[in-house]
Amino acid sequence: MIRERGNCLLLVGGPGTGKTHLACAILSQVIADGYSGLFLTVSEGLRLIRSTYSPSASQNEVQVFETLTSPDLLVLDEVGVAIGNELTRRAMLFDVLNARYGQMRPTVLIGNLTAAEMEAYLGERIMERLMDLGSIMVPFTWSSHRRRR
Repeated sequence: MIRERGNCLLLVGGPGTGKTHLACAILSQVIADGYSGLFLTVSEGLRLIRSTYSPSASQNEVQVFETLTSPDLLVLDEVGVAIGNELTRRAMLFDVLNARYGQMRPTVLIGNLTAAEMEAYLGERIMERLMDLGSIMVPFTWSSHRRRR
């Protein structure tokens, strides 16, 4: 049902709390069910887009855009880490997420941010589209599992 509506999932909270682990488990199940999926960091996605600007690029921007927008489920990790010009970064993210929104394709966004920081990083236009479809933001408020060892 979530896939049919294009709902998104935003996992926010400190590092080491299991956000990426959960997202990978979801993605693994989606793929096992016969759907397509893609996992990458926001920085990797932005690098893919920027790589098309080189005269020696092996793919053009349309092809990379298709790579990011066509999977049944896209998981974007490390929201909030990407470097570069904020307006350019936000415009690129908006294009990808807006296309997925229009196609009603779900996206999982993961960040070591609070809910407010996630919204500030993505911007109001992106958040409005993500939350319009009844998407869910899940705060991971417990301490890091890595530091418990």
